[in-house]
Amino acid sequence: MAIVMSVGIGVVAFLVAGVADYISLSDQKRSLQSIADHAALASAHELIVSTAGDDRTQSVAASFVKANYKSPHATTAHILDGRDAVEVTIVAEARTFFPGPMANVKEVTASATAEVSGGGYVCMIGLDTESVATLNMMNRARLTAKDCAVYSNSLSTKSLWLHDLARVSAELICIAGGFKGSEEAFSVSAPITDCAPLKDPLQDRPNPEVGDLDHCDYKHVAVPPGKKVTLAPGIYCGGLSVFGGQVTLKPGVYTMKDGQLLVGGGGVLKGENVGFFLTGPASTILFGRLSEISLTAPRTGDMAGLLFFEDRNTDFSTYHRITSRDARRLVGTM
Repeated sequence: MAIVMSVGIGVVAFLVAGVADYISLSDQKRSLQSIADHAALASAHELIVSTAGDDRTQSVAASFVKANYKSPHATTAHILDGRDAVEVTIVAEARTFFPGPMANVKEVTASATAEVSGGGYVCMIGLDTESVATLNMMNRARLTAKDCAVYSNSLSTKSLWLHDLARVSAELICIAGGFKGSEEAFSVSAPITDCAPLKDPLQDRPNPEVGDLDHCDYKHVAVPPGKKVTLAPGIYCGGLSVFGGQVTLKPGVYTMKDGQLLVGGGGVLKGENVGFFLTGPASTILFGRLSEISLTAPRTGDMAGLLFFEDRNTDFSTYHRITSRDARRLVGTM
């Protein structure tokens, strides 16, 4: 009888272990599917703001999954034919804990497809609904949005405010409030008022992983007139100031922590495949009139396609200002 009891207990334990592993795999599958759904949406939204390729789509999906799923996994993503949908697949190590049939399950897979509707791209969005003017242009400022749209979510009567000889050329100009300025300032299309505010298409992009923000790779770097330097990616505590000097940036992510990215006084800032992550309320951009700027965003990684990215956890209290007369090459999303 004792032998029968021990065998019975073994069978019960085997069944309990199998049920526990089945529940674990089911929970893992549900979690992965939810993450795949959201990763597909985040990647598809990139199609709204750029002619994204598979490299950017892959990077966006991988960054989203990495931020939301910490166990070993692999993520693949690609744009479907027609360029209006993205498919994301996640393959993860199966979470089982006991010997038995479920232990033979080595991986769990989840796939999702997200499609964007409507046509055309969005080049610029003023997201703040309460600001007097989310798009405020002065002097001889020019905004050229060829084959794409400009939106302003401000409900103010000066949602788009054009001063002096400022000009806007865009396929579509859609304003939640009203505009102030000469109608002659618009070419290609006149502004449409009372538009519904547009949600941030990149709201699902997580902050890039830039390392320990309590650590500084560089304390406030200042490049004076006449000096030429090449700088490397990293965390710049106190920011980076280029006043009259010339700076070439190596590819990578530059984190401005508690300090401005300032270029003025004839300063030059150039870089290919670089992205700027701004954290801390003082970390704003100021490109002065007498500055020369030429920057392109990374093609891969957490900052794929993004030139400037504000920390979502920082309350920025001041404006970013680009008043340069020679900032003709800023390639990437801000």
